[in-house]
Amino acid sequence: MTFGAPGVALLFAAAILLFAIGLIVYSGFKAYRPLLNEIRDRWNLLTGLAGPGARQAFLDQFAKIDTRFSGTARDGHASAALVLGWANYRSLLVDSEGEGFVTSIRAAEAFDRLDEPARALEWWANILVAVGLVVTFLGIVAALSEATSAMRTGNGGGAMQSALMGLLAIAATKFWTSIAGVLASIILRVVARFRRQAIETAEAGLFVALDGCVGFMPPEKVSPEQLKSLKRLEAALVRPGV
Repeated sequence: MTFGAPGVALLFAAAILLFAIGLIVYSGFKAYRPLLNEIRDRWNLLTGLAGPGARQAFLDQFAKIDTRFSGTARDGHASAALVLGWANYRSLLVDSEGEGFVTSIRAAEAFDRLDEPARALEWWANILVAVGLVVTFLGIVAALSEATSAMRTGNGGGAMQSALMGLLAIAATKFWTSIAGVLASIILRVVARFRRQAIETAEAGLFVALDGCVGFMPPEKVSPEQLKSLKRLEAALVRPGV
């Protein structure tokens, strides 16, 4: 069976669709479900600290929390997005003289790559469309080459008509790979959308719990506080009567 044969296009179309389905299943077990479980596990850890003394409890148990968020607890495995997000968030935590931690960043800003499983599916959606188009055009080129060869070697108008009919039949079949690529892209994007919504729902609870355990001190608020401290220091240094 040559590349220009109609059956080859159908095989490629089926392969594209099967690859998309396999990718959804594989990413679900290897990336999506483990990430959701890790987010919920960390949320459960923080909900135990909820209450009026959440900031102090977070400070007292920070070593345990840091170990869990860093991915070094249990089997030592954790999502790279979670580990990197925590490293970014942790680097901006400041101990407020034993009264708990303060930070200048919200949890949602630090953990901004948790939807990586959905992004990966969207990336593959674009690739499969391109693959379908490439296979379609390669098949059409192969069919044109075969038709041209048949016209050169054939005798009479009947041979030319037969070659043209074969070309049209093959060309029509080749478009199934493009259709399969577009269909696979739609399926991947729909699944990615649902998974992103599930991740956003899970991470929202984690972010609320995490932000509730620390004080928020944005740069806009730090500057006035520093100015007040400088004024108090200046007043203390000025001697009476000077």
